[in-house]
Amino acid sequence: MKGILINPFDETIKEVSILGNLEDIYLLTECSTFDVVALSETDDLYVDDEGLLKDNRYFTIYGKPIAGRGLIMGHDVEGNSISTNLSLQEIKDVVEWLPEGHRETPYMEFKAWT
Repeated sequence: MKGILINPFDETIKEVSILGNLEDIYLLTECSTFDVVALSETDDLYVDDEGLLKDNRYFTIYGKPIAGRGLIMGHDVEGNSISTNLSLQEIKDVVEWLPEGHRETPYMEFKAWT
């Protein structure tokens, strides 16, 4: 299936062919645990869940800062991974590279249920 890999370390965005299994996600994002950011109703961005805790390079997508590499894949109505419908050019148009040395401060908030 088709995915799109965003690599802020060499500032490249390229299509990748993947099987859609966990090993591919870990390999392409170069992380040991990942999180998923919804980009649309059918497309997701897989990112390093510990990205903010590492010395990383950053990029923004749709104005949202992301630490480390990002892998875009689609999903079906059952949540299974499928090829993304986004084009390489669509992603290139919405990604901006942040300068080396840029840092985001991790933030977490806990709220009690009422």
